[in-house]
Amino acid sequence: MEARFRIDFDENNVLESVTYTLVSRFNLRPNVLRADIEGDGSGFMLLSVIGEEDDIAEGMAYIEESGFSVRELSGHITHDYDRCWNCGACVSLCPTKSIYHEPDTMAVRLKTNTCIACGACINACSVKAIQLEL
Repeated sequence: MEARFRIDFDENNVLESVTYTLVSRFNLRPNVLRADIEGDGSGFMLLSVIGEEDDIAEGMAYIEESGFSVRELSGHITHDYDRCWNCGACVSLCPTKSIYHEPDTMAVRLKTNTCIACGACINACSVKAIQLEL
């Protein structure tokens, strides 16, 4: 199975290797979808994890017990085309190019099948046409 998680960290655990631990101790295949570290050492990582359901549960529980904040991502991004101004502020922020300008009309569109729900686009939208549905 595959599950997605947001893992928040701070200056106390930023140097810990989450992905190595998940591979070596829990036989999981993690894939970092997005990561961001602030100047103070705090930050977050969006992680896709593939493995057996019990191994994922045990691995993420271990990561949480190690001082990280772990939250499973079960939502998806929605785009309200009627509300959208097609300004494109969100387009340049999408790491997977799931939000794009339609070539003929320059309308902003969303490909849900490639979206990783990282949320980078949400704050860029001044008219709140992009939302995270949980």
